[in-house]
Amino acid sequence: MSGLASIMDTSVGAMFAAQVALQTVGHNIANANTPGFSRQDVLQSARRPNKFPYGVVGLGVQVNGIRRLTDEHLVASERTQSARLGSYTQLDGALQQIESVLGSLDNDRIGDAINAFFEAWSDLATAPFEDSNKWTVLSTAQSLVSEFHSVDGSLDELALAQRMTVEGELDDLNDMLQQVAELNTQIVTASAGGPEFNDLLDRQELLLSQIAELADIQVRRRDDFSADVIMSGRSLVVRNRAEQLQLSWEEDKDGQHMSVLTQSSRVQVAMPEGSIQGLITSVETHVQGTQAKLDELAVLLMDRVNQLHVQGRSGTSAGLPFFTGDSASSMEVTAAIAADATRIVTSRSGIQGDNDLALAIANLAHQPLDGEDGPVLMDSYRGLLSDLAAASHRYDFLVENQENVLTAVQSRLESTRGVSLDEEGANMIRYQNAYEAAARVVVTVQEMFDTLLEMV
Repeated sequence: MSGLASIMDTSVGAMFAAQVALQTVGHNIANANTPGFSRQDVLQSARRPNKFPYGVVGLGVQVNGIRRLTDEHLVASERTQSARLGSYTQLDGALQQIESVLGSLDNDRIGDAINAFFEAWSDLATAPFEDSNKWTVLSTAQSLVSEFHSVDGSLDELALAQRMTVEGELDDLNDMLQQVAELNTQIVTASAGGPEFNDLLDRQELLLSQIAELADIQVRRRDDFSADVIMSGRSLVVRNRAEQLQLSWEEDKDGQHMSVLTQSSRVQVAMPEGSIQGLITSVETHVQGTQAKLDELAVLLMDRVNQLHVQGRSGTSAGLPFFTGDSASSMEVTAAIAADATRIVTSRSGIQGDNDLALAIANLAHQPLDGEDGPVLMDSYRGLLSDLAAASHRYDFLVENQENVLTAVQSRLESTRGVSLDEEGANMIRYQNAYEAAARVVVTVQEMFDTLLEMV
């Protein structure tokens, strides 16, 4: 009897193990397209056997647990590469938007306006006695001022949009950090194991991957399986507590600067690579940097034109600056000239028909700024466009290359944790056959019991 009971127990255990394995296969198939899901596998081992004088008799199989198939090193690498891609993508996008505002080397707004302005002066030098030419100079000057204002205003709008995006992504980051802390509590509670525990870990890993797109993080798993989230050496999540971040604005002569602070202690957190860092760098380095160079160009143009124009004389004007302002946004045609173009002077002598100043101002477009071999005024502006084009091309390459790197890491990770329907289908048949075989043993033992009872 004890022998038959032992066989029955062994067979029932085998059926249970096959059933658990089949249930796990079904769980894998059901979640084949679930983002962040890691394939699960049943851990089985042989039961401790019985020892008899004639030898050792096995007692079948036991289920030790359900493991989650993943590779922590690849997961950490995916987070790092994803953060880098997020940073490059934001920088590339910002440079493309700046280029769309300024234009290209072949078709640029301010360059065309500068050329039109100096060509109008050249026409005036040809016929300095024609008042209509002076009104043309005024018109092109006002168009030039308008272009500087428009480009600077568009860059302001771009910077504001980027800052608002930073605030939105910080809100998303805070929300996800809080979710990680809440999942820590659930994971510790479910740490006895099982599918629920594994699925909670998957949900948390997906959140951590989404956080990494915003900012590169380090994750440390504790013995209770809770995850500590560390950013730039500062712990943002510890067990069930999450630190919240906020954006701080500071302004100085170089523009507005953004910094990220902890809400509780107001300590600055250095943003690592990621989408948020890319946005901040876009604003402070590229957008505001471009505005600073535009200001330099506007001031240089105004100073050079004013230095000559104040030397002029005419019947209605003497020593009058042509432009006012100290930046691209404040640049204006002097009010007196804007009201009356005849106050534009063409010569130092004031003699009608003299054109030395008009000719000198027209030549500013091609006159070296420093020495005979120095760059000309238009070279300064075209250098800005060339630098932008080079930076944009560089980040285009970095984004493409980083996408390939991330894809390679994700492909390797997917080969470990991804669900293969073909493989799961084969496993399903294997476990089904094991279940049916164990069931046949149970039926056979039941028949042996019946035969034995009939003999009694």
